[in-house]
Amino acid sequence: MKTTLQRAVCLLLSSALLLSLGACGKKKEKENSVRDVAEETSAETTQEMRKVESHEGKIGEQVTDQEVVATLKKAYVSDYTFTENDQEIGLTFFEFEIQNNGDEELVADMLSRTFGLSADGEAYAGISIRGPRFIYRQFGEEGGTFDDPIQPGETRDGWICMEVPADFQTLRITYFPRAGFLDWDEAYLYDIDRSDMEAAPQPVEAFQ
Repeated sequence: MKTTLQRAVCLLLSSALLLSLGACGKKKEKENSVRDVAEETSAETTQEMRKVESHEGKIGEQVTDQEVVATLKKAYVSDYTFTENDQEIGLTFFEFEIQNNGDEELVADMLSRTFGLSADGEAYAGISIRGPRFIYRQFGEEGGTFDDPIQPGETRDGWICMEVPADFQTLRITYFPRAGFLDWDEAYLYDIDRSDMEAAPQPVEAFQ
């Protein structure tokens, strides 16, 4: 009787062990499957992010990307500089006219990733929270900005302030017209030499 009971207990334990191993196998298989799907999704997302059509942009020439029409009208370089983190920084101002022909408001502020910057071939942050203040000091109340969304049917003339290394020689402004619609498929590249930029007029209010 005791031997029979021991055999029964051993049989139950063996069955439980087999079921446990089977469950672990399924769990591991499921985890591998989820991991594979995640990796495929990540790869597909990376591929999609790389599909950006870039076009040459020129000052004074109109560009169009679906419902957005824009023109980079002016490029100014200021003689004002300041030092931050042991680096001398200068200011540049770019006047854009942007028309929103869509049905939704178009965001084009500094957080929308509408504008990118490289200075002398190296990526540079460029836009900061100080930008609107610099614009108002440079141009006064008439210095339009893109702090507020561009409404459907509205044409906005405003300024973008880019902080750059004070001794820069060339800039590349990358403009994504539909970034405010969460679409970065089209980009316009403006390659600008320092010698081609106009000197900024006397600021309405001193920067210091």
